[in-house]
Amino acid sequence: MLRNPLLVPDLRELLQAGETEGLRDFFGDQHPAHVAEMIEDMEEAEGDSILALLPDRLQAEVMSYVDHNRQVRVVEAMTPVQAAGLFHFMSHDDRADLVNRLDEDRVDQILRNLAQTEREDIRRLASYEEGTAGAVMTTDYATLTPGITVREALTRLRHEAPDRETIDYSFVIDPHHKLEGIVPLKRLIMASPRSLIEEIMQRDMIVGRVDEDQEAVARKIDKYDLFAIPVLDANDVLVGIVTHDDAMDILRREQTEDILKFGGVSADPEADNAPYWQSGIVGVVRRRLPWLMMLLLAENFTYPVLRYFQWVGDKVKDIDLFIPLLIGTGGNAGSQTVGTIIRGLSLNEIERGDTWKVLLRECLTGLCLGLMLGSIGLFYAHFWRGQPWPLAELVGITILCICVWANTIGALVPLVAKRLGIDPAVISAPFITTLVDATGLVIYFEVAIIIFHPSSH
Repeated sequence: MLRNPLLVPDLRELLQAGETEGLRDFFGDQHPAHVAEMIEDMEEAEGDSILALLPDRLQAEVMSYVDHNRQVRVVEAMTPVQAAGLFHFMSHDDRADLVNRLDEDRVDQILRNLAQTEREDIRRLASYEEGTAGAVMTTDYATLTPGITVREALTRLRHEAPDRETIDYSFVIDPHHKLEGIVPLKRLIMASPRSLIEEIMQRDMIVGRVDEDQEAVARKIDKYDLFAIPVLDANDVLVGIVTHDDAMDILRREQTEDILKFGGVSADPEADNAPYWQSGIVGVVRRRLPWLMMLLLAENFTYPVLRYFQWVGDKVKDIDLFIPLLIGTGGNAGSQTVGTIIRGLSLNEIERGDTWKVLLRECLTGLCLGLMLGSIGLFYAHFWRGQPWPLAELVGITILCICVWANTIGALVPLVAKRLGIDPAVISAPFITTLVDATGLVIYFEVAIIIFHPSSH
């Protein structure tokens, strides 16, 4: 679906006419994110051609907004010298991520055309394990020393600002590059020009570790509303920073992955974070099929239950009429509980020692819901469906029991998964629904046996 339906035909016409300068002038006045949108709306080859003709600095900025496949295609089509020019202007974390997607021989050809410091920086950032803070941090930040004055610091920042990803924070380091403090830009501007940096720097700092999970570091940025967070190695040496925009990208990707897992869709980081219309049908089917096949097989658990209790249905008239109502109620209650618990675990609102408190809370919640829904079910079965009181009572009591059970099991399963080191989102709502379906039928027929006392003979 086009986001720029009026512009695309004109851009295509300028491209076909070879109006390179006109296109450069037009895109030079646009925000890089808007340029990326227009490129994505065009045919693949046309978009790549436009991206290739942009000036190096703008091209580097736009590259951070386009999908990874396009990044690789564009770089592969460049000469090593052209690609090196692009790398020079790209943000440090983005170019390290791109290097990991390129062939090693191709990377060597490109890096030969960069300065040694840039080569070392790219190699170092690209070496960190995927999913860690080191893999998403940037080394493009402003540093100060504690002994200089505020006036000297501002002069240095004015000189460095055009080449830094952010100067919202300046990081104060000692001669061994160990972090001593942070100076927010606002504090620097408001301070007396004669004050020393060590007098105004903030010593109480929130930091991340280079091998720490990237989501944990991103959540620190979100929790403390930071512009960036310093990343330290095992020796407390400042090795990089994770910026606020990168943290939001990380959280968005993690939330996308959790939502897809929760819905019973296999996780594929590349495809899952691609725009809806760019996800191929074959890929979508491939990711959804395994879970659906497993759930299809899991649904077979309800068949033995129905088969085993068939004699109860033969003895109690119309008992089968309310099976869809009951298993639907249980499945929905379980899904709601799973979603709540997974959210609490993801945000660290539920801690390791809270298991029993959570189970008690959800059990009581299920009891309250069951009393209300069970009462509605009882009156529905008797007055609306015209069933005798014993069957209506069976429906009401079963709804009560199923709600308590569904809430309890819906809380217990993700908590146990977390304790075992399994991603709770993998224990998705469809899985809980299937489990509650089978066990809910057992509850229904067992309550029926208690109320009606049918004989199996």
